[in-house]
Amino acid sequence: MKIYISADIEGISGVVSKAQLSPEGYDYQRARMLMTKEVNAAIEGAIEAGAKEIVVNDSHGPMTNIIIEALNPKANLITGTPKRLGMMEGIDDSYDAVILIGYHSKMNTPGVLAHSYHGGVVSDIKINGKSVGEFGINASVAGYFNVPVVLVSGDNILSDEVSAINDKIEKVVVKTTQGRYAAKCISPEIVHDMIKEKVKTALTKIDNIPSTTVSGAIELKVSFLNSGLAEVASIMPRTELIEPNVVLYNADNIIESYSALMAMIHIASSII
Repeated sequence: MKIYISADIEGISGVVSKAQLSPEGYDYQRARMLMTKEVNAAIEGAIEAGAKEIVVNDSHGPMTNIIIEALNPKANLITGTPKRLGMMEGIDDSYDAVILIGYHSKMNTPGVLAHSYHGGVVSDIKINGKSVGEFGINASVAGYFNVPVVLVSGDNILSDEVSAINDKIEKVVVKTTQGRYAAKCISPEIVHDMIKEKVKTALTKIDNIPSTTVSGAIELKVSFLNSGLAEVASIMPRTELIEPNVVLYNADNIIESYSALMAMIHIASSII
């Protein structure tokens, strides 16, 4: 069994502050260790469930957060950025299942540190008219290769977001939101046991958890935080500025739309 783990940081227990999100923050080093340990719990559960190969993709910000010397040596780590598929770099049809650790809810929801790829750029993302966040899009990228997401960890708001898209996916709620920058967090020691056991359960049910797929052509609409960001993003070929802050892109499939989304975000972020 071959397992793919994508790990973010905002959904890690104990992470609630901007000071924990980047190397400039005073509490970042502690947060990245908390992140690494939750990933290790998922790795341990996968190994006990019979996984023979595990690849972890560091998927937050600079994508150099996971401390490789503290990572379980039975897993390989994809680290650094830019990466063509970003948070899902390396995914293909050779994997049996995907696990998402430390994820968060989409922008404009009441989750802890909620955003959609870039909180300073994106207000909303719609795929074929449906508002989606990082979980929904990344799960669809895995689904393009017929690989199911079997477990997601994060806060209670994300858990609801996951259930609305695919209620068969196992969820680990590691904290309950008390606001955008506050949460009631479960002790990391307990969280590690929760993740480990839930991963083991999820991997026994792979055949009963359908992959999240978006078939055929994709209408991608990206709502930016202001018109200036949208104007710059619409420089990209094949885009159309359809509202002052909304850019439309029509793609042949979810992989193309993901690449287009990442390109627009990078272009728009160049002016902030």
